Amino acid sequence: MLFNSYIFIFAFLPIAMILYYGLNYFKQYTAAKTALILLSVFFYGYNKPQYALILCGSIVLNYGLHYVLTQEKQQAGLRKTCLVLGIIFNFGLLGYFKYLGFFTTNMNQIFGSELPVLQIALPLGISFFTFQQVSFVIDSYRQTTSRYGMTDYALFVSFFPQLVAGPIVLHSEMIPQFQDMEKKKVNYENVTAGIRYFAMGIAKKVLVADAFGKIVDAGYADVWALDRWGAISVMLAYTMQIYFDFSGYCDMASGLGKFFNIDIPINFNSPYKAAGIGEFWKRWHMTLTRFFTTYLYIPLGGNRKGTFRTYLNIMIIFTVSGLWHGADWSFVLWGMLHGAAQVVERICKGKIRVPKWLGFVLTFSFINVTWVFFRADSIGQAFSLFGRMLHGGSSSLPWMQYIIFLIMLGVVLFTKNTHDRVRERELTWKIALADMVMFTVSVFWLSQVATFLYFNF
Repeated sequence: MLFNSYIFIFAFLPIAMILYYGLNYFKQYTAAKTALILLSVFFYGYNKPQYALILCGSIVLNYGLHYVLTQEKQQAGLRKTCLVLGIIFNFGLLGYFKYLGFFTTNMNQIFGSELPVLQIALPLGISFFTFQQVSFVIDSYRQTTSRYGMTDYALFVSFFPQLVAGPIVLHSEMIPQFQDMEKKKVNYENVTAGIRYFAMGIAKKVLVADAFGKIVDAGYADVWALDRWGAISVMLAYTMQIYFDFSGYCDMASGLGKFFNIDIPINFNSPYKAAGIGEFWKRWHMTLTRFFTTYLYIPLGGNRKGTFRTYLNIMIIFTVSGLWHGADWSFVLWGMLHGAAQVVERICKGKIRVPKWLGFVLTFSFINVTWVFFRADSIGQAFSLFGRMLHGGSSSLPWMQYIIFLIMLGVVLFTKNTHDRVRERELTWKIALADMVMFTVSVFWLSQVATFLYFNF
């Protein structure tokens, strides 16, 4: 089920809120959380019910490991066994669905074998809830978690606003909110904030991201038909598409959390305003950066084992980040390029002084170019697009596309993000009217509904 669909907006969400707050009103607190869990599982398995079985099985097994790991006076050997089993199970599940075909294809190419390449459908959000549960198992092993009940844990993993495209939340920032008795009743201030978040998010997705997406899809469908200006416009369009698509999702997720009095961690903070790649990754998919920093970069030694190891660790986490986004060498190359850019930044830090405006230009240009590898079906197709930019000739400049791009870039750079708008600006009748218009127009546009890009990861 999609946030940007009629059934979600006009049926699922109202039913979920009525059930949750209704049961809490009658002090049926466990029943309220259970209802939210069941609704979240239904949301996840709406189109493919078998996905719900995968999610539920994963929750049960990981909670069992947590239960053992949080027992008092547990033997060290058993604790390590549980940790290893948790890591093997979670990454094994992710590897089977997401990487088995990629691995088999490459094995066949390297060794000339003819192993069958299984076409396995990728369950939505498996990369997100896998990382979420890996962090939970590791924290349980480190004894930095409380002993949670099964209901709280299941809701922590399955809570539908953040289930299929993040953010990658931590138990410490979510479960205490589910347990907070002050959050069991309707908070009209939060509902109002939620409406504002959701209205802006759906407008970003439906009216902006999907419009740019049409240019992108048409361009990548036949790269060789593009001239120079067409190829450049396709590159720029994807830069805007993925920005407004992911930003829109994050806004909608935050708004949906507010409807249930849950503060979902900020995952997107105006990343195109960054004047460096390091800053970009502190603003883009912030919880993924946090996960890799906490559970991979620091355990590898971080920056504590000398300059070379620091640079190597950076390259490792960004290569893994690229592979996390997709099972293709184009994603791996994308991640490695971002890692290399961060290494270069560190080498140059303190030696070369770059004005902020130039840092922005270099960073934004780099992001545009590397998004091509992220979007392309293969590395070859990415270089084909670059080839059309250099040698594709030119017919007429698509002025309208470029003007729209510049307008949206201005919006990105010179306006406040949604979190700042909601937090800093009081709701006035003008703001309410603008939000209502955005929401209404977006809803009328839902006949052309499209999935979120990060659902694919």
